[in-house]
Amino acid sequence: MSLYKRGDIWHYDFMIAGCRYRGSTHEATETRARKIESMLMAEAAKVQSPIALRRSPLLADFAPRFLRWVENSALEANTKRYYNVGWARLQSTCLPNLPINRINSEEVDAVKLDGAPAWVNQALRTLRRMLGKAMEWKLLAVAPRIRLRKEYGREDIIDAASEAKLLANAKQPLRDVLIIMQDCGARPEEVFRIRVENINWNTRTIFNPHGKTRKARRHLPISDRMMDLLLLRCGDRKEGWLFPSKRAECGHLTTVAKQFREARATAGLPNSLVLYCARHTFGTTAYAATGNLAAVMDAMGHQDVRTTIKYQHQDLGIIREAINLRNLRHKERHSGLMTQ
Repeated sequence: MSLYKRGDIWHYDFMIAGCRYRGSTHEATETRARKIESMLMAEAAKVQSPIALRRSPLLADFAPRFLRWVENSALEANTKRYYNVGWARLQSTCLPNLPINRINSEEVDAVKLDGAPAWVNQALRTLRRMLGKAMEWKLLAVAPRIRLRKEYGREDIIDAASEAKLLANAKQPLRDVLIIMQDCGARPEEVFRIRVENINWNTRTIFNPHGKTRKARRHLPISDRMMDLLLLRCGDRKEGWLFPSKRAECGHLTTVAKQFREARATAGLPNSLVLYCARHTFGTTAYAATGNLAAVMDAMGHQDVRTTIKYQHQDLGIIREAINLRNLRHKERHSGLMTQ
């Protein structure tokens, strides 16, 4: 056994059947750390025994089997697309050329992936799922711990001035998509998949039947200006896609990214402002106006309050007014004392 301390935490480093295993026990007590190390060694020995005699496949050779599993599984379409894109991002690194039993946390941490943390984490989550399936299929003894990059919430929202500039320069269907996202907080893909038969004109709601969770399958509110554009788009139609597309295999619109970039550039707005900021705007506005976090969670389709909080961009104007009011009261009190 080989334990060593890094800071206050004990780490393990041992070899089983020619494979090296190392990582954190997450324990500050040596006795507990040794127990965890013993359990890991026993598990590695048990799994390695039938597979030690055969060569561990390269990640690139293992990928086709994983992708076939993804395609034939009961995963949501968005999740399947997520893993396919994640693998495409992994292919630009050195990891596909490594045997899966040589991929450890240190190798992964050293990999350079371009893009925002959310994009990097898409590749890392895909790798984590791949190694997990490899262990499930007895091709790997123990899957390493893959540390995700720290993600930060978007700082931008689409304020009134920015929205006016975007709408003035937006072509259709971007204009309608942007209004719907701003007014009901739907995700872009949820807007693209709105069907006419899911619009309830009496209750002024749209039912969204899609999503990975029960909370995502919800009713969306229809604002006055949304009602106007929906009536115009639907006309006499009783069913079908709200945003049909003859070019898309799915039959409906799938992106307005190019139109948004063009409108943003023409409006002279920063590149940090993206279409998804419209959803953040809805969350911020709805909570500021109602103070009802539970209602905002339901409207946005969140299961965890921590997710909803990421969408809250507090209005510093409220804080400024509170401080000004306090200072005014202090000034009036001081003036009263001076006149006495």
